[in-house]
Amino acid sequence: MTTITEIETRLTRALAVMPSEQSVHALDQRVARAMAAPAATHRPWARSRRSFLRPLALVAAFVFLTGTAIGAVNLLERTVGSDPTWRTAWDRAEVLGLVQTDAGLTLTLERAYADVNQVMIFMTVEGLGLPSTSDGGRAAIDWTGELRDPSGRQLTATTIGGEGAVEPDISAVLQTWVGAPDPMAGTWELIVTSAGYAGGGMVPGICTVGATEPECVNPPADAMVHGTWRFQFDLPKPVGAIASTAVSGTVDGATITVTELRVSPTMISARLALLVNGTSVAYWGTSHDFMSEMSIRHGGTTFVPNSSYHVTQDPADRGPNGDENEFYVEVGSDDATGTWHIEIPAIDYHETGENDPAKGIRVSGPWTLTVTVP
Repeated sequence: MTTITEIETRLTRALAVMPSEQSVHALDQRVARAMAAPAATHRPWARSRRSFLRPLALVAAFVFLTGTAIGAVNLLERTVGSDPTWRTAWDRAEVLGLVQTDAGLTLTLERAYADVNQVMIFMTVEGLGLPSTSDGGRAAIDWTGELRDPSGRQLTATTIGGEGAVEPDISAVLQTWVGAPDPMAGTWELIVTSAGYAGGGMVPGICTVGATEPECVNPPADAMVHGTWRFQFDLPKPVGAIASTAVSGTVDGATITVTELRVSPTMISARLALLVNGTSVAYWGTSHDFMSEMSIRHGGTTFVPNSSYHVTQDPADRGPNGDENEFYVEVGSDDATGTWHIEIPAIDYHETGENDPAKGIRVSGPWTLTVTVP
C-alpha cells in the first residue's frame, strides 16, 4: 500500500529534479552560436527567421505516480514550459504517438500542430544517452529532416530546441517550420535522417581556421546517428485567417504596401513591400532605433513584431509593389476578425547591396495602414 507520506516524498523528489546550471548554460551557448552564424538573409536592423531559435526553460513539473520514471510526453511538456507559442501549439496539437526505430534509436512523433503561420513538431528520441560537454553540462540534441505538406511542398525548418535534461535516455525535440502551409487538410510526411549531439569540426559562429578556443581545438566527437525515420500523419486544415490586400501609404516618396496579413493562434505575420519614388530598393527594414518600433493593433491590443524575413532576396522575385519583408509577432490571437492597424514610425533602406545600417537612408513616417479581416 502506498501511503500519503510516500506519495508526498516521491512528488517532492520529482519536482526537485532540475537541470544543472551548467546544462542550461550549455544550451544557451548552443543557441548563441546558432544565432551568431552568418546567414544570407540577415539584415542588421531586422532579425531573420533564425531569431525564432531561443533558449527553452526546462522545468520539472509533472510525474506519474504509477511508476518511478517520468514519461517522455511529460518531458516534452516540461520543455514546452510556459512559452505562450509552444504552449498553445502543444495544447491544440494532434496527439499521434507514432514510433519508428532505426540505427539503434527510437523516435516517437508525439504531437503535431499546424496553423496558417507555422507548423510545430513535438518528438522524443530514445537511445542517445546524454554525453557531457567540456564544461560539465549536457550537449543539446540536434537532428536533420524534412517536412512535406499535403500538397507535397517541402517546408524549411527554422528552429531547433529541447533537451532531455532530466531523464537518462530520453531527449525532447521541438521544431518549428515558419511559413504559410497550404490551407488544406490531409496527410503530412516527416522524414528524419539523423539525430544526436552535434559535434566534430568547427563550431559555427565561433570557430574559424586557426582558432585557439578549447571547443575549437578539441571539439566533441561527432555523435550524430544517421538513419531513416519516416512518419506519415493526418492534420486538419491549418487554423487562422489570411487577408490578401493592397493597402498602401506614401510618405516622402516611400510607398509601403501590405500584401498579406496572417493571424493564427501562435503568430501574427504581415508581409510588406516598399517602393521609393516608384523604384524598388535592394532591401529595407523598420528603423533599428528602439524608439521607432513597428506595431500592429487590433481592438485594444498592441503587438510588436520581433522577427522578420527578407522575402524577395532575388530581385527577379520583386513584384509591382517592390521589395518585400515579412514581419512576425511571436504570439498569436484567436480573434482575427475586424480592423488591424499597422503603424511604422520610420524605415531604413538601401538602394544597392550595402549592408551597413548606418549607411542606410532613413525615411520618417509614420505610415498607418489599415487591414480588415472578414
